[in-house]
Amino acid sequence: MGRTRENGIKQAIVGADILREEGNIDERVIRIIERHTGAGIPADEAEKLGLGSRDLIPETLEEKIVAHADNLFSGTIRIPVQNVVEMYRKKGLDRAADRIMVLHSYLSGVCGVNVDNIT
Repeated sequence: MGRTRENGIKQAIVGADILREEGNIDERVIRIIERHTGAGIPADEAEKLGLGSRDLIPETLEEKIVAHADNLFSGTIRIPVQNVVEMYRKKGLDRAADRIMVLHSYLSGVCGVNVDNIT
């Protein structure tokens, strides 16, 4: 949604704002969009990125699933979580990489199988 106006880190916030302007979208859906970047962005990092000083960490199971699914795909190509983490680390985004691994472990536990093995 937000990519229609913004391709950078702000695309999730822009997408959420677009839906809020619509006025008839369930706030739970909007929060899924707002919190799906990486494995979420804590308030201190969000502020540094110009996203405001709000916590953008996924909280509900639905938010976590969408955030992690977004991490594991580039277009239609499935990417193993280790590759995603390496890419984040190469960019110096170690905290974000750590959050992705924590989210991956959590969702793998919920599923009872390593999420990387789900096709």
